Amino acid sequence: MGSAGRFLLTLAGCAALFAFAASVQAQTIAPVCSPVLDAHEFVDAWTAAVIGPANRDRTCFRQLLTADARLTCAVPGKEGYPSLVVELPEEFIAWYQHHGTETFWERTLHSTVDVYDNVARVTRTYEVRSSPAGPIQSRGIEDFQLIFDGRGWRCFAMLWQDEVSGKPLPPKYEP
Repeated sequence: MGSAGRFLLTLAGCAALFAFAASVQAQTIAPVCSPVLDAHEFVDAWTAAVIGPANRDRTCFRQLLTADARLTCAVPGKEGYPSLVVELPEEFIAWYQHHGTETFWERTLHSTVDVYDNVARVTRTYEVRSSPAGPIQSRGIEDFQLIFDGRGWRCFAMLWQDEVSGKPLPPKYEP
């Protein structure tokens, strides 16, 4: 092989190595997540961390929760009384990962924030769609219990329930 052939082979090898390094770097760069310094901004941060493809990076989502957070869904039963499904953050994230590339889009209908010192309560109503213009798949209400840990507001408890047929969200929680 002549020097021109070796040069082209070296150049091709370098290009392949560069492409591989770039793909590895793209896979390992985590998104930049700003801390929530004002409890009134929690709903926007939560929405931004939740919406999108189910298999997206959940770094920012994790940073909105304490390590021991409990995320609880009230599932209405046939008798009208709910049963509770309680999950840790990683179990909650696993639900998303199970849905692969399915898109999850959520819009806040109404929210209230009550703060005392380092403790806050956020109540939010939402609607879920598969895209911003898609049909509404569900609506419901969430209640977040937040703590300010010196670095930002984090959720340590969340309770939600989807709207029940025949029992619409109260008007005070509508947009």
